[in-house]
Amino acid sequence: MDDARPAADPQSILLFMTTEHFTLQTARGIVNAEITSRLQLFVSSLSGTIITLALAAQLSAMGSSFWTFALILLPTVYFLGVVTLVRILQASDEWQRYGQGMGRIRHYYVELAPEMRPYFVMPATDDAGANLAAIGIRTRAWWQRLLTAGMLIVVIDSIVAGAFVGLLLSIVQPRGTAVSVTCGVAGFVVSLVVLYWLQHRMFTRAVASLSTVFPEVPRNEPTTT
Repeated sequence: MDDARPAADPQSILLFMTTEHFTLQTARGIVNAEITSRLQLFVSSLSGTIITLALAAQLSAMGSSFWTFALILLPTVYFLGVVTLVRILQASDEWQRYGQGMGRIRHYYVELAPEMRPYFVMPATDDAGANLAAIGIRTRAWWQRLLTAGMLIVVIDSIVAGAFVGLLLSIVQPRGTAVSVTCGVAGFVVSLVVLYWLQHRMFTRAVASLSTVFPEVPRNEPTTT
């Protein structure tokens, strides 16, 4: 008895591909919304913390209440920034994976109708570097990390770290303004380097984990099926 299932007809396959493309596009939109909402949550929390510290400083004349609020709120905001950064990087990985799936579907469309290739804006490949380059993101350019939403959090979080270190040193050594400022700058630099390294490492691993099934084909070469 032959248990082999009959092959699907091209019309059904095209319907499946179209449905999958719509699903991936919707998932990408959800990821974009999550990244935006998490950024807004972090920035709102930071704004609320600054307002709270300003009121505490005004009401207590930079007394013990202000220092207490600062030593509690600043590490909390920093921790929120770190977890937001990690989640945004994870969501960016999802965004790239969904885009890779859409690239594979475009490749299938080109297999069915090679003459349609010039009409596609995005490349008909699942190569992560090619798809990112198509929207202006060069994976090998270090300065591209400076333009991401993650880098925004890295910088803001590092400023919070520097402020916390400076305030802490000013409590321990009230008259050592130069020492507090120097240590605050050092705290900013250390946090910036560590968080930037974390972002770079997670992004590099995410791109490397996306295996390419259909390599990019130059425009002037025919597509082989």
